[in-house]
Amino acid sequence: MISFVKKFWTALHVGFVVLKIRLFLRFTSLPKVLDQLSPLSRTTIPDDVAMRCLAGHIDRWLRLFPYNRKGNCFPRSVALYGFARQLGYPVVFHCGVRKDASNLDGHAWLTLGSHVFYEPGKHWQLFIVTFSYPHDAERGVSQTSPM
Repeated sequence: MISFVKKFWTALHVGFVVLKIRLFLRFTSLPKVLDQLSPLSRTTIPDDVAMRCLAGHIDRWLRLFPYNRKGNCFPRSVALYGFARQLGYPVVFHCGVRKDASNLDGHAWLTLGSHVFYEPGKHWQLFIVTFSYPHDAERGVSQTSPM
């Protein structure tokens, strides 16, 4: 019973954070939102089980309430950034663009060191990084994903 309540509470908390991110982004800049979400926790030991659970909840909420018709990568990456930093992962948020035949396409993802962090597939490799946060982070990204 306690496990069920904890899972329900976690899912509800993740849904609240996803909603909060959408609202904050309407009224303030992306760097300010990323700052407000969570500074890097120096006391927490990274927990892969908890991070995987949180990523699953974020994905479920965004399937139920999609961000836009082109995809959920942006709010997913912002939410993952906040939770990962709370859990002690020094992740870096990236946005990138690529040119299609007739228009520009964008994508957002996270890296941990030189590897992508909880990024499904290799879609991110097609994009040129245009924004990273924190700014002083290393821009090199490995072609392999540990997650």
